Formats: sequence, structure tokens, C-alpha cells
Amino acid sequence: MKKRIRLYLQRLIGNLFDGTFSSYLNAPHGLELDELRQYQPGDDIRSVDWKTTAKTGRLHVRMKLVDKRVTIIFLVDKSRSEKFGSFINTKEDIQSRVLSILVYAASKTGNEIGFITFTDKIEGYIQPKAGEKEALKNIKNILLEPTTRNGTDLDKAFKFLIEKIRSTALVFIMSDFFAPYNYEQSFKILAYLHEVIPIIISDKAERDLPYARGYLTTLDIETNKVKPLEISTAFNKPQPCISLFRKLNIDHLAISTDENEEVCIKKISEFFDRRIRRGERRRR
Repeated sequence: MKKRIRLYLQRLIGNLFDGTFSSYLNAPHGLELDELRQYQPGDDIRSVDWKTTAKTGRLHVRMKLVDKRVTIIFLVDKSRSEKFGSFINTKEDIQSRVLSILVYAASKTGNEIGFITFTDKIEGYIQPKAGEKEALKNIKNILLEPTTRNGTDLDKAFKFLIEKIRSTALVFIMSDFFAPYNYEQSFKILAYLHEVIPIIISDKAERDLPYARGYLTTLDIETNKVKPLEISTAFNKPQPCISLFRKLNIDHLAISTDENEEVCIKKISEFFDRRIRRGERRRR
């Protein structure tokens, strides 16, 4: 399944920048095989798969993945709310799991990978570099690095990324998106300049409150302030980020702390598959 995610990621990279380069390259050497299909007029005769042709009695060609590298940035929320979890795992645990899966897949594609960690300030920045060993070493450092602040400022993180990464990149935003809604404009600019994939890490206890009237006394773990919460209306409205994603027609991936690694991998795989299929339909 992890290999499938890597292949999906390679195909996704090809599809994302349609217009800059084609999603597929029909070539005989040097690129990873994606699929076989029947010969079409104009195909390079050198790409014919003679073994399949002999079995089926019809000419088949090898379709190979584009050998085009892009910059991939992981924008990682390290605020204190990520340490919350009502199950065995915290949001930070799930975030680390998903980050590891994606970084491993991305490093296998040979792309340059960079990292930005943030709270209500930029905690760390690792410039994009190619190489599997380098990526895995960086992710280990990111997961172990202590933070200096507790809060969350997505606007500051988005503006920092816009300033630092000038060429078009694939950006994964990993956060619970519990933050002041001050980032609409910077997110729009970010989404205009780059291909953005938000990954929302949530916990069931944050979504499933009892259907009742009244108030709960809650403690904000980022500010340590006690606040009353009216449970009858608290979660009737979606998070502001969801409305923003819909408005900009941006897909997001939602993963919860009660989902195991197998479910996480399946969700990631299906998410990429949907995007690729939709991209291919648009090109046709």
C-alpha cells in the first residue's frame, strides 16, 4: 500500500502541473512503469511491450511516469493543541504517522523536500533538499525538536512559506486548524502560487459533543484560559477553514486520532486516487 502511495504521488505531481509538462511520458528507458495500454497512432514504436503484445495478439505500449522533479514542502503545526487526544493516540501521534508516510513516499520520487514547523511563530525551517536519507533524517529531527511557544498562527506560517518558496511547489499543510481565523488572504495567495493539500488532524471528542442545551467549562490548552462553551451551538457550523477550502475548490484530507495506521494509509491512497482521476477527466 505504501508503494501505491508513492506511485500515486508521482502521478499526482505529473497531473498537478499540467501545462508545464505532460502527466505521462511514453519512453523506452529510464522511467518507472505505470501501466500498459493498447497502441495508439503516434506512439513510439520503441515503447511497445512485445511480451504483452504476444500474449494478447494486440500491440501494447508501456506508459511510464514522468521524470520531473518538483519541490515538496511540509508545513507542520507544532502547537500545544496537537498534544490533545481522547483515545490512545494524540493528534501529534497521528500527524507524525501521516508525515512519515508522505515523506517516505515523496523522498522515493527523487523530489526536493523541505519543512516548516510553526506555532504562533516559525519554529524551524529546513530548506528543500533531495535525497531519501536527508529527508528521513530531517523528519526525525522535526518530530523530536522542542517548541518554544504554545499557540497557533496559520497566517504567519503561510506568509513565511510564500516569502521563502518562490517557485511553484506542492505544499502539505498538517494542522488541526484550531487557530484565529486571520489567514484567509494569505491562504488565497498561497493556493494561487502553489498546489496546496491541507491535512486536518482531529479528535472525536472535539466533534461529538452531547446533543443538549447548556454550557461546558473548558480549558484552552494553548492559552491555559478557562472558557464557557455553549454545547447546543458549538459545532453546528463547520470550521472556517472548511468553508474557505470549499470556496476555493481545494480538496482536503481529514484524519482522526481513532484511526489506525492501516486506515490512514487507505485514506491517503484513496485521496490521491480521487484527485488523479478527477485531473485525468479534466484533461480529456
